[in-house]
Amino acid sequence: MRGQVKEAANKSRKILIIDDEEAIRDGCRQILTRKGYHVDTTGEAAKGLQMALKDSYDLILLDVRMPKMSGMDILKKLKEENNISAKVIIITGYGTIPLAVEAMRYGAFNFLAKPYSAAELQEAVSGALKGDVAYSDEKDLSVLIGSSDYMKELKDSIKRIAQTDSTVLITGVSGTGKELVARTIHQLSRRADKAFIPVDCSSLAENLMESELFGHVKGAFSGATESREGRFQMADKGTLFLDEISNINLNIQAKLLRVIQEQEVPRVGKSSPEKVDVRLIAATNKDIHVEIEAGKFREDLFYRLSVVPLDIKPLKERKADILPIAEHYLDFYQKKYKSKVRCLSEEAKKSLLSYKWPGNVRELKNTIERLCVLSDHETVNLSDIFYYGQGEGAKAPVVDSSSGSITLVDVEKEHIEKALKHFHYQINKTAKFLGIDRKTLRIKMRNYNIKTEH
Repeated sequence: MRGQVKEAANKSRKILIIDDEEAIRDGCRQILTRKGYHVDTTGEAAKGLQMALKDSYDLILLDVRMPKMSGMDILKKLKEENNISAKVIIITGYGTIPLAVEAMRYGAFNFLAKPYSAAELQEAVSGALKGDVAYSDEKDLSVLIGSSDYMKELKDSIKRIAQTDSTVLITGVSGTGKELVARTIHQLSRRADKAFIPVDCSSLAENLMESELFGHVKGAFSGATESREGRFQMADKGTLFLDEISNINLNIQAKLLRVIQEQEVPRVGKSSPEKVDVRLIAATNKDIHVEIEAGKFREDLFYRLSVVPLDIKPLKERKADILPIAEHYLDFYQKKYKSKVRCLSEEAKKSLLSYKWPGNVRELKNTIERLCVLSDHETVNLSDIFYYGQGEGAKAPVVDSSSGSITLVDVEKEHIEKALKHFHYQINKTAKFLGIDRKTLRIKMRNYNIKTEH
């Protein structure tokens, strides 16, 4: 099996498309349905608002220009409802990009400018669904779950950091919740009512990185048919979060250093830079000192970014937080999926505590989500828990070693059978949910003598 289930696994993700253009609507639906998402659509703004308010969607694609009610009106009404957890991607024409920027200041996660390719749509959707937790559910420090001394210290640090405009560098291995910490800093700052713009630097194409960050003017390069805002301009008066900052090449690093020093952005194709007021937070899961030694990261930029360094400890180093986080997500996903699950057995709790959690909070969240989808009884037992650890030594004992009544093979077989049953024996959907490919699933079914039933 693959190490860790992909965070953006499409298994049960529900998407709503609100767009009055039938061709756009149907095109999006076909592209996303092929990727395994559950997609609903409507061309009526009022109906779309009512569908969205039911809070059964993970993501909403929202056209900014529609008759009778605009996408901006819908966005504002959704953000007035604190219990709406869906992320929103605004769909806009080039002529309405300023509206898209305003929408992001009202809480939209991202925007897509027409015309866009299938790849751009898929990237925007997977990026929106990738986050460590659905931050939009909660707005303050309570989203940082845990009662360990470390978590108390982290919350105190975040409160202090939030009151300043200092540049922050968040470090920590994958899955520890670096973006969540960055969003919390923003939410507690004086910039909370302005935009929080996240940028995954690892997903930006190198030849477009400069334009994405700093914007460009019409005709600046081949294909630049319109002027476009960069992420810095979008984040003006707000916060810009540069995730996986170590993936930026040396050329862009030099320009980024100048932006931080001068608070001026060099838009591609424009001779004079533009003033911006941006609070910058960067994050990386790499050891920046090693990158500096290898000549891949500028030392002067590192010192500019790490005015306030914040290191997030892996979950295995703060075991006191494991059960509070597990129980938080148990409650969240029980409600989301109307699951029968109500509590963890003592044996299940011991198993969660003994596991090393190489995928950290993200992996724990996925583990709880899986069992809420697949378990058909109130108390979570050992056989309900299945881990997708990364690397050797990641597996935890999933049974009481003194009894030895259930083997790891038994657990895997039962887990696969439950997943197949849940997805009505559809191999594609089951494989995606389990984080493996179809061939691997078929091999395991053959090895375990699991029949394809209908």
